[in-house]
Amino acid sequence: MRKWLIIGLLCAATTINYVDRQTLSILSPLLRQEFQLSEQDYANIVTAFLVPYTVMYALGGRLLDRLGVRRGLGFALGWWSVATMLTAWARGAFSLGACRFLLGVGEPCVFPAGVKVCGEWFAARQRGIASGIFSSGSTIGAIAAPPLIAWITLHFGWQYAFLIPGALGLLWLPLWWFTYRAPEVLPGETEPRPEWRVLLRQRTVWGLIVPRFFSDPVWYFYIFWLPDYLQRERHLSLAEIGFYGWIPFLFADLGHLSGGALSDWLVRRGVSPPGARLWILRAIGILAPLGALVGWAPNATTAIAVTCLVAMLTQAWSTATAALCADVIPRHSTASVFGMMGMAGSLAGAFFAQILGVVIQNLGYPAAFGLAALLHPTAALILHFGLRPRTEP
Repeated sequence: MRKWLIIGLLCAATTINYVDRQTLSILSPLLRQEFQLSEQDYANIVTAFLVPYTVMYALGGRLLDRLGVRRGLGFALGWWSVATMLTAWARGAFSLGACRFLLGVGEPCVFPAGVKVCGEWFAARQRGIASGIFSSGSTIGAIAAPPLIAWITLHFGWQYAFLIPGALGLLWLPLWWFTYRAPEVLPGETEPRPEWRVLLRQRTVWGLIVPRFFSDPVWYFYIFWLPDYLQRERHLSLAEIGFYGWIPFLFADLGHLSGGALSDWLVRRGVSPPGARLWILRAIGILAPLGALVGWAPNATTAIAVTCLVAMLTQAWSTATAALCADVIPRHSTASVFGMMGMAGSLAGAFFAQILGVVIQNLGYPAAFGLAALLHPTAALILHFGLRPRTEP
């Protein structure tokens, strides 16, 4: 069916998105040495990506509601693919940060696009698994990136580790352009798209935005710092990162699919769609503090094992919140609201990156993992008290 083909293409887009995003973190030890980057230099480069990513998450969601998914996502993916390829010509901290800034302008649009498609094409009983499939591309990309980037770098040099993934994005564009033919305005849908100031007066919208501010920095932490942690603290080589570094992201992919499938199962068992997503999110909030054990694990194997659990929980959370947004927000505003959620999350990620630069330099990675472990329980409490009266009978 066409809707599953569209979800498949969105999954491919998010895969490309995360390969492009993760390349820098995988190569960070090599590039730090080549460009003489300090901890704070690297934190600033991460922030250079997250600042435009923060702004464009909201603007991109609004753009998708106005222009439609076909044109909006096509332009965004072309932009970030070119930005990825330009990184091959970086020559220091400033040029590397500039390229990451350009990457951050284009990358966030894929996620509001996916949530919008799920809201338009899928009934509530299928929406969780559809969200899980398109979101799983992020972890497929994270799984593929370590071995792919390590192999390209070892055989051709680090510049090609940016050129080749960027070219893959450009090859995706014609497939999307000639396949996506969904109506941008559904038949019979005549409600105007509310302005941001109208949306921001709604308690439900804030009940979705604030928890993302607390939960998203955890995933950014693992994406941007895990390869460096494994190399510097657990003494894995670049080749070993390529061999082992994908494993936590395999579990993250399982989190996407299991979180979506389980919430859909609860819906079929009679739980309201928002209530089903909230049950999943509460359970994750209870289990997430186990992530503090990563920094204190006695060996690399144990650290990776706990990381696998955290990655699974984090991405089950991501899928459940995406489905929850599609459940409680009207279709004509879904991308806008999800864009604001993503903006809050990436803003917190940029803020948290600066804190991490100081914490890791002065207190080490155990303190950083402990701090990250507190964020999901906080977000779960906010969701419980902020949305329950409006979403559960």
